Amino acid sequence: MQGLSQLFYLHGIGYDYTKYTGEHVVFDQQTRAQALRCCGVDTTDLAAIDKLNFELDIAPWLNVIGEVCLVEQQDSLLKMRLPEHQLNGIASVYIKALNYEHQFALTSGAVIGEYLFEGTRYVEVAYQIKAIPTGYFDTDIYLPSGKYQTQVWSVPSECYKQAAQPSCGISVQLYTLASDRNLGIGDFADLQELVIQSASHGCDYILLNPLHMLFKEQQHRVSPYSPNHRGLLNPLYIAVDWCDDFAQSDQIKHQFELSLNALKTNKQAPFIDYELVSEHKYRLLDMLYQHFKQHQTPKVVQAFACFKREFATPLEVLNNDECQIYWQYLATQQLNRCQRLSLENGMAVGLINDLAVGCAEDSLEFNANRALYADKAHVGAPPDPWAEAGQDWGLPALNPIELRSNKFEFFKQLLRSNMKSVGGLRIDHVMAIRRLWWCFSVQGTLQGCYVYYPFEHLIALLKIESQLQQTMIIGEDLGVVPPEVRSVMLDANILGNVLFYFEKDQNGEFVQAQHIRSQVLLMVANHDVPPFNAWWQGEDLIVKSQYKLLDTQALPNEQSKRDNEKDRLLRWFEKAGVEHFNKQSDATKVYEALITQLAKSNATMLCIQLDDLDEQDLPVNIPGTYLEYPNWRRRLKHSIRDIFTNKSDFINSITQSRKGL
Repeated sequence: MQGLSQLFYLHGIGYDYTKYTGEHVVFDQQTRAQALRCCGVDTTDLAAIDKLNFELDIAPWLNVIGEVCLVEQQDSLLKMRLPEHQLNGIASVYIKALNYEHQFALTSGAVIGEYLFEGTRYVEVAYQIKAIPTGYFDTDIYLPSGKYQTQVWSVPSECYKQAAQPSCGISVQLYTLASDRNLGIGDFADLQELVIQSASHGCDYILLNPLHMLFKEQQHRVSPYSPNHRGLLNPLYIAVDWCDDFAQSDQIKHQFELSLNALKTNKQAPFIDYELVSEHKYRLLDMLYQHFKQHQTPKVVQAFACFKREFATPLEVLNNDECQIYWQYLATQQLNRCQRLSLENGMAVGLINDLAVGCAEDSLEFNANRALYADKAHVGAPPDPWAEAGQDWGLPALNPIELRSNKFEFFKQLLRSNMKSVGGLRIDHVMAIRRLWWCFSVQGTLQGCYVYYPFEHLIALLKIESQLQQTMIIGEDLGVVPPEVRSVMLDANILGNVLFYFEKDQNGEFVQAQHIRSQVLLMVANHDVPPFNAWWQGEDLIVKSQYKLLDTQALPNEQSKRDNEKDRLLRWFEKAGVEHFNKQSDATKVYEALITQLAKSNATMLCIQLDDLDEQDLPVNIPGTYLEYPNWRRRLKHSIRDIFTNKSDFINSITQSRKGL
């Protein structure tokens, strides 16, 4: 089985990992073989295994240069693989798009690797060449042995960097925004109001939830982290009354007022009724498209055509459905308008988009790229204290070998689509660019293992696209993170993501503000943990009990654990010199004191959750549940204007203290 063991390695199938308990776990042969079978490999066909091993291990040495050639700008080294006896003569590199030409002697390089095959020694040689600007360039290489073609990726040393000054911003789930004028769900006009209020209080960014397209016909599927397509926007975020077609049509205005009336009762409820909201909103969106078709002007036609050309790749999945394409046009316009407004109002970054780790298994994105995915393998997480069997997130797993197809075009387009009209991109579960936990069935039992991805190329794409789009990058690195990921993130200027709830030392005590790592986006909480008001008062545990997620025996145990956590937080305050709180203290005052202390940290970015400013008692999401609790539907209790009016002095004090660091 030596050939199979070699293929495990070459195909990225992990050998072992360290469990959360510290236990060293080695994956058994059966589990690793199943991961390969999910990639379409017949593990009983020895001839096929030998052929794959040749293609992945030996063939690259027989080709002078691969389809993609990475040239790091910090050293400008072009790497080629040649038979040792061909290391003579002159080589020439030509890039037509840049009118670039560079010649060098084949004897001038440094040998950095070797391979012996059928009596011939092949060597990998690095040659210093002239600098190439950031980007991807079709390149011709002329050697005495002939002409070779590749695509050179000129890779900057780091991602796009914003000003080093410590900053403060707001995080929000866009759909939760409440206003008199929206149609029951937060939209881009609400986002504009949030931009104006945040900027006027000294905030430098707004961190958004993933804005990905969801499922129009299945209103129960509303998780932004299990989308229909990550390269397209959710049309429900379009502000109907913000569109030119609305302004020009009395009929649409009349229907808008009727819809507002019909939605009035639901808008007072704590949870969005997606079926009702979608019925009214899609009716109005249809009317906008019909008006556009009937009243097109040359200027609008030209702008729409330009949009279709620019976004041609992600729009392909809509099968020339012009109505849906028009909605994407409107959504993109409005998102872009919000970003422009944020910069015009003095924000350093503006909007930060969020890229989900995967798409749903029956999604447009999956079906359009089916060949890139493994079969019957899902993305998930290894066993942890909350899920001893591991977690299956239900998202299809990309095959690491197929991901290389067409020069990594899939991942490149994914990044480009999500960097449009924003100043930053948060990548959910950034460890995915290095490895992902795969879940699959082995003889009827759920099993799993880590599968490794082409890390060097995916990091290169991140750095290139970040610089080309001038978009800063944040990697959500919560949980078990391979050390090489953190190291590369630090070198590449990719910020990490810290949740205060989880920042503890070896004794389980909360880490003091001055000891929190600096190159991070620091938050108290995010969408997967309760808002502070709920956490301090234990309301999230009561909610879990009400929804039968905790039984009568488990509730007192969880309340006792929370009581211990509150004791830890009080000790944290005491060490910071804040000693006037106890476990009965007002949640709002405790929260404001917590943020005031965290503002003194060296974290590059401090993020205040709008849920916490709204003093929310209800979680927006309870991990591990689907329809048991109304995830991704909870609204804010107050309007944006009211929230900022009520918290004006507090927000100003935090943003000013950050700028004074």
